[in-house]
Amino acid sequence: MKIQPRTMVIMAALVVLLGLAMAIGWSDWQGSQRAGWKDGDWTSVGSSEAIQKVLDQETRANTNIPGQILYVRAPSLKLDQAWVAGPDLRTDDDVRVASNTKTFVAAMALMLVEEGTLKLDAPIGPYVSPKVRDMLRANDYGLETITLRQLLNHTSGIPDYFGVGLFAFLALVPNAYGLSAHWTPETEIWFAVTFGQKVEPGKTFAYSDTNYLIAADMIKVATKAPNIGVAARGLLQWPKLGADETYWEALEPEPKGTRRTEQFRGGIRDSAVDVSYDQYGGGGLVMSMDDLGLATRAVVLGQVFKDPARTIKLMQTAGPDPIAGGYALGIEPITLAGETCWGHGGFWGTAAFHCPRLDITVARSVGQANARFDMSKDSSPLAHLIARAQAVERAGR
Repeated sequence: MKIQPRTMVIMAALVVLLGLAMAIGWSDWQGSQRAGWKDGDWTSVGSSEAIQKVLDQETRANTNIPGQILYVRAPSLKLDQAWVAGPDLRTDDDVRVASNTKTFVAAMALMLVEEGTLKLDAPIGPYVSPKVRDMLRANDYGLETITLRQLLNHTSGIPDYFGVGLFAFLALVPNAYGLSAHWTPETEIWFAVTFGQKVEPGKTFAYSDTNYLIAADMIKVATKAPNIGVAARGLLQWPKLGADETYWEALEPEPKGTRRTEQFRGGIRDSAVDVSYDQYGGGGLVMSMDDLGLATRAVVLGQVFKDPARTIKLMQTAGPDPIAGGYALGIEPITLAGETCWGHGGFWGTAAFHCPRLDITVARSVGQANARFDMSKDSSPLAHLIARAQAVERAGR
């Protein structure tokens, strides 16, 4: 088919306009990113009042964030509450938790492994939907070699769809102007397997949201649910975990009485736009910080499993690549003052970890993708809560 000159001119103009949009949007993002992150002094976190004081100070010091929501459960310190710092925030406000969603997708997959509906180390071919199977096969991905375990620990060799420049361009640039394309999981998987760079499965760690889209597809097929949100509600039964405000964005109705607060990507207000590029397993859950903390705690303690001891051991088994830092099946470890805690982080500045031996849980949101606080640092609130709980433990002996 011959392309007419007029059509070529229109296409060229569109490319130029999109290029300008990308440059302006990227500049806006980068400009806000330079603000960095300044830790507060969390050494006095023994009381509720002390936590509020340092949270306020830290929020004022980080002008690139809209505010913070912090949830702490630490029975030995008599703490079980949420705090906020920032204008017009409530302790029960909901946020998109992005990749914190992976913890719960992995937990659902393992629940189905316990039932025998899915197999952790069997080829995924018989368990994925026909659409996904056809896409993988058409691009020479090993349906006979890739396993569910490899999807969950990011060693499948399937690339991240966000690593495909064309996808990232189409998904992110319009957001800078309040525009949104609506994506489907099948389209995102197609971009990844058609244009991404694959590697041999089972050896190399490469963090990839595509892995969790395929795992979610397997869960949908296994449960015969219309979408992963419905599957999650049936399997995890959120209210039983203490997560009564939790829902899967765009796939479930927002629970009555909940309110979602603002989240940013640099200067771009992502909470105002469709983010279906992060909604089908790699992300997608909307939660308050107490919901996120309590649900993470329930998973790390194995409370969602029929055989907690065996299944949580599986979930905490790291992949073969040491560059992963111990990343296991939807959770990763951090070690502070000799205590091992398990959890995950999310793109828009969320993180949740539970430390089983001391029964300490922390969930935190700063509402900004470009604010990179680190829960594993010795200066973090979690580190100082651990130190305080250890001191209480020593005093009680």
